Amino acid sequence: MSKEFNFLPAYASFFHSPKTYHIVSGGRASGKSIAVSAFFLIQLMGDAYFRGVLARYTQRSISSSIYRDILDLIEAWGLSPMLKISGDEIVNTKNGNMIITHAMKMTDGTMSAKGKGLSGVTMLLIDEATEMPSEEEFIKLVDSFRQKNAQRKIFVTFNPTSKTHWIYKRWYMPDGSPNPKWQATHNFLHTTFRDNIENLDPSKVREWLDMSVTDPDYFSHHIEGNWREAGAGQIFKNWTWFYAPDPESEVVLGLDFGFAGDPSALIQVNKKGKKLWLRELIYNRGMTTEDLSQMMEAGGIPKHATIIADSSDPRSIESLRRLGWRNISPCVKGPDSIRSGIDAVRSYQIYADPSSSNLREEYENYVFREGTDKPIDSYNHLMDSLRYAVGTRMKVGMRAGYTIQTKKEDEFAMWR
Repeated sequence: MSKEFNFLPAYASFFHSPKTYHIVSGGRASGKSIAVSAFFLIQLMGDAYFRGVLARYTQRSISSSIYRDILDLIEAWGLSPMLKISGDEIVNTKNGNMIITHAMKMTDGTMSAKGKGLSGVTMLLIDEATEMPSEEEFIKLVDSFRQKNAQRKIFVTFNPTSKTHWIYKRWYMPDGSPNPKWQATHNFLHTTFRDNIENLDPSKVREWLDMSVTDPDYFSHHIEGNWREAGAGQIFKNWTWFYAPDPESEVVLGLDFGFAGDPSALIQVNKKGKKLWLRELIYNRGMTTEDLSQMMEAGGIPKHATIIADSSDPRSIESLRRLGWRNISPCVKGPDSIRSGIDAVRSYQIYADPSSSNLREEYENYVFREGTDKPIDSYNHLMDSLRYAVGTRMKVGMRAGYTIQTKKEDEFAMWR
């Protein structure tokens, strides 16, 4: 192994707790992803039989999830010669132990087969569990995991969102403390950056501590990982999570560019009268404009589609135009354009695709900075895309006639 790894004391209960469920919540930089990754790798390399599953609600999220952390640790620990890594499966060639991934929802929006890939599982990790839209989906997944004569553990990791979420209602009391009815079988952990402070840049820690005074709401929710009161500061409310756009609706796409820290986010907006139907199309990090273009093509988006993109990145807009996206245009910005864009969106009755998990997460966490009418600069990538599309629509027009269909042999949503 190429370097020493210190397992954070806050997560020691992973090893010694006899409880089946580990409910692991936390704030930013709390180290929970690396801790769970390390725990799974330790089991993978151990002598006892182990088959671990990393589950995410959406297939496209897996490559950028905790699976990436595991691959990084494999390289850092020098384990590659002892492992066979093929796509979404990691196998210990000495003893047959393995880690595999499992998506509940495929890229094309269909649900994966119940229990597919879960045979013989001993440990299950549900990563970013707040993506799961319902308690029912959680129960279905856990019920498919029932290996006998094995150390059965289920890890549920997440950053808390709103108290309206089913996770809060299932496992927590109104004051935010764990519900005692689960204590016999559930190990509850809540960690913050303080539990991982030895691995953090001191200047960043000071910046976060300053926020406890300058922006206590942001500090409480995003840094310390506390649950947000239902509706507290939420910018958009009363969306209906049902998706059946009018076939005669107009269509425009909104695009917000990102790369390493922030995702590139593409949203589809259908409009008919005073109704909007919203669907998340792309939400990925680390993409160049060429990658983005290829993903859009793979998703069946026509080159003549109307796209309104962030005007602060003219180079990317021009790059996409040269790649054939001839109807891409910059959004219109001006004094108070963020607020006017929010007001424009609020003027519509909105229906959103319930399978758009990142859109739902942003909807629940897109909030005004306390005491102001300005949004916190977080959970706003699809929301910015939405503002671009709606706020600029009257200036660029929209094209009509697109509908969505899914080809069985293709994982991508196709346009026509």
